[in-house]
Amino acid sequence: MQLEEAMLFIKDNIKRLLNTENVILYPVSARSALESKLIATSNVGRLNEELSTSDSHYGANSFFELENFLYSFLDGSTIPGMDRMRLKLETPVSIADRLISACETLVTQDYRYAKQDLAAVKDIVNSVNDFALNMETESLSWRRQTVSLVCYKMFNFFFFKFRPI
Repeated sequence: MQLEEAMLFIKDNIKRLLNTENVILYPVSARSALESKLIATSNVGRLNEELSTSDSHYGANSFFELENFLYSFLDGSTIPGMDRMRLKLETPVSIADRLISACETLVTQDYRYAKQDLAAVKDIVNSVNDFALNMETESLSWRRQTVSLVCYKMFNFFFFKFRPI
């Protein structure tokens, strides 16, 4: 009774949330399913289908139904199975493709920014080098003028001081 109420509650909520009418639930008892599997492997003569129809193994029956559904759902030998497998494989691939494309766009944009930054840094370095060269040239010019002026002053000093009258 509780299982039917729980299944009805879950079905109703799934129908409402997913907006669908076709809902299949497989209530599974893991313990019963494991016991049935162990019995099936120990009783080689009995088939799994015989065990799944047994009324005493309701949880195991549901597990076998779920197992059969999964096998048929993932079966690649049928057209619907191939479509499901293609969809299951294409979805992650398309997501990965979109992620790679987005990353490629970001990396390309970062590359452009880095290239612009590198050009700006090269311009700054060239400006600093030009400034340093100008400063050195001006410094040499000022040194020459200073030496010339000092020599001139010294010459005048000695010339006028020690000049014979």
